[in-house]
Amino acid sequence: MKYTWIITLAVVLIAGCSGIQVSQDYDPATGFGSLQSFRWEAKVQESTGDPRLDNPLRDSRIRSAVERVLKEKGFAASEGEESAFLVRYRDVLNKKLESAGGIGFGIGSYGRHGGVAIGTGNNLRETEDASLIIDFLDPESKALLWRGTGTQRFKEYDDPTKASRDINQLVEKILDQFPPKT
Repeated sequence: MKYTWIITLAVVLIAGCSGIQVSQDYDPATGFGSLQSFRWEAKVQESTGDPRLDNPLRDSRIRSAVERVLKEKGFAASEGEESAFLVRYRDVLNKKLESAGGIGFGIGSYGRHGGVAIGTGNNLRETEDASLIIDFLDPESKALLWRGTGTQRFKEYDDPTKASRDINQLVEKILDQFPPKT
């Protein structure tokens, strides 16, 4: 019982560190409560020029996850022109430089003299962050109604089950923000 709060805190901290950062933007004039149905803006996703992203299997996983989450939220998929909003997504890769070193700081003394030392890491490596951007559009004007973005470190998979699991988690976190709490 004595360590229960420590274990609880550790579990909360670990659960909160999923590595996915999400954000949203939307038109506050939109009546999100009146939106009931959706359809995809295009049957084929726009090419990014990167074969890792322009993967029909990845496209299928993203579309399935978006449709599943929207249906769970009470929105109906429709094929006709009567859809309340259109859905599209984009995948973007951003290269980043990361320092693999850290900063060190030390204080010491030698006889009557003291000293301070500061060291920095100089080991740089290039990484890639992947952003999945999901847009909801007005079907007539194509005006943006809502945009959700999820960003995490890009991974390549050798196991389709893990790829599906991670895409589902990413889409769920992005769409947790929809409809916005106004």
